[in-house]
Amino acid sequence: MLNFFRRFTKSRFGLIAVFVFLAVIALAFAAGDITGLRATGGSSAGGNVVAKVGDRKITDREVRERIDIFLSNLRRGGQNVTMEQFLAQGGLELTLDELINSAAMVEFAQGSGMQVSKKLIDGDIASNPAFFGLDGKFSQKQFEELLSQNRISPVTFRAGLTDERYTNWMVNRATLGNQIPDGVLLPYASLLLERRAGTVGLVSTIAMDPGPDPDDKTLTAWYNANRARYMVPQRRIVRYAMVQAEALRARTAATEAEIADAFKKAGNRFAATEKRSVELVTALDQNVAGQIAAKAKSGPLAAAATAAGLEARTLTALEKPAMATQVSAAFADAAFAAQPNTLVGPVKVGPSWLVYRVTNVEQVAAKTLDQARPELAGEIGARKLAEALAGLRQSLEDGIGDSKTFDELVADAKLTAGRTPALVAAGTDPDNPEFKPDTATGAIMRAGFGIEQGDDPQLVPIASDGSFALVALERIVQAAPRPLAQIRDQVVKDYLVQQALQKARTAATAVVAKLEKGVPMQQALAEAGIAKGPPPKDFDFKRSEVLGPNIAPHLQMAFQMAPKKAKLVEGRNREGYYVVYLDKIEEHSAANDPAALAKVRSDIAPQVGPEYARQFIASVRNHLKVTRNDQAIAQLRADLSRQGTAR
Repeated sequence: MLNFFRRFTKSRFGLIAVFVFLAVIALAFAAGDITGLRATGGSSAGGNVVAKVGDRKITDREVRERIDIFLSNLRRGGQNVTMEQFLAQGGLELTLDELINSAAMVEFAQGSGMQVSKKLIDGDIASNPAFFGLDGKFSQKQFEELLSQNRISPVTFRAGLTDERYTNWMVNRATLGNQIPDGVLLPYASLLLERRAGTVGLVSTIAMDPGPDPDDKTLTAWYNANRARYMVPQRRIVRYAMVQAEALRARTAATEAEIADAFKKAGNRFAATEKRSVELVTALDQNVAGQIAAKAKSGPLAAAATAAGLEARTLTALEKPAMATQVSAAFADAAFAAQPNTLVGPVKVGPSWLVYRVTNVEQVAAKTLDQARPELAGEIGARKLAEALAGLRQSLEDGIGDSKTFDELVADAKLTAGRTPALVAAGTDPDNPEFKPDTATGAIMRAGFGIEQGDDPQLVPIASDGSFALVALERIVQAAPRPLAQIRDQVVKDYLVQQALQKARTAATAVVAKLEKGVPMQQALAEAGIAKGPPPKDFDFKRSEVLGPNIAPHLQMAFQMAPKKAKLVEGRNREGYYVVYLDKIEEHSAANDPAALAKVRSDIAPQVGPEYARQFIASVRNHLKVTRNDQAIAQLRADLSRQGTAR
């Protein structure tokens, strides 16, 4: 959810503005390292001012736009995050803080005399492959369409690129250098060698009596307090009409008349011809070419070329025009006049001296109409199919441009409309685990989660053969918990597990108290009434052996406590509570351990640049006058909360 973006803010560029222009990042990332196209104050006119950075104003409308773009991109990527979840995880504060950072950097840059020219931004846009047309060059139409699809105006986009330039110029300079002295690394490296030993016991959930089943009132109250646990993510019902190449193939098959006409117009294409394979060495000096020719008379031409520091080329099964294209017309004439397996040269062709040998001659017989029919039929059919797909696509695009509805477009094109069930962005149905989306459904749902209600229909590719679909959003089914009546048995089970888990915590707390009084682990468990469960286990590990997210929680806890102390930590999947008793700590120095120092250096070095950037941005913010309008921010939060529940 937001964790990715919190991690991203630790990077050098992510610090500036995580949530700004995420739609542009999504459509243009293939162009290169576009990690933060940012727009700051002034890009969104109107709205209440929630913060000021110098003379730059950040409005609630601007913050709202950034959040909408962020959530839309999450949905497009298959993550269903509600506004309620976004706000609960600090999304509003993080968005506003990053916008303030970005505005501060731009304000400071401009105040220091920096200027970003229009010509520079024009160059950035023109060189972005995301905006290239079919000819591989910048397309104004492609540029405008992509921005329109992502609800970004050209003015806002340019402002974002301009601000990006300012921030990159400053942050890049501020984060140069990541050298770390050994004296700084030594304490951290020594920590990796530290050993800890102790004992761990488990107070298992299944060993606890959860008590009687809850009555209706109790169960309802517990369900209401844990609604998020039973949340069904946002789903969408999408209308679609597919245009599949396979369905058009029969209608676009080549006719006998078309095949005969193509054969007649083929010229010499199917006439008898000759193909030759040639081994060739090119030298700029006649003497070198002569030495190669002398050696090649009694051995392979390739070996003679290698001895002279050159490399032989092999031209395989080429007709004369193709050989003329690859070398020259003069060489092709000579090669097709030469005797097979006879060394020729050195001969001068243009500025170069050539030594060559014709290694194979292949006579290709002429093809009759019947023999050429499969080849011509395939070519004609492929061309007609591509033209049919392109014509139908263009017709639909024109209709979309004329503001026709989905039903009107389907009727005009004589397509068959379909409707998906209420599916999540990944194309699956939470109510039907047996539903397996195919490739086309996946593409349709990704498009459906990229548009909003009231948007024009869209055309999206669904296969590599040119097939596509016309897509329109019919209805949004907002994220909501499953009704209690529908999942009552599951809720009862979860309630009972929770009761048992709470009792396990109470018992584990009693064990901790006994351990700190010197009672051995096995005895402490027995005195606390823990009759079931696995026996206690001793542990003895180095800190370097328990690093990583997949290490058991109780082992991680052992490296966060003082010796001769006990602590409890909840196990995974509500399995119970582990009680950890740390017996001793054994410290070791890494002063004579280059490998440990090198590992710590490799771990810390990537954090030096981001830390410099954080400190630099904090300094810039302190240099400027930054004010927050807490009342406007609170109002924005309330409006966003209502938006989340209303939808």
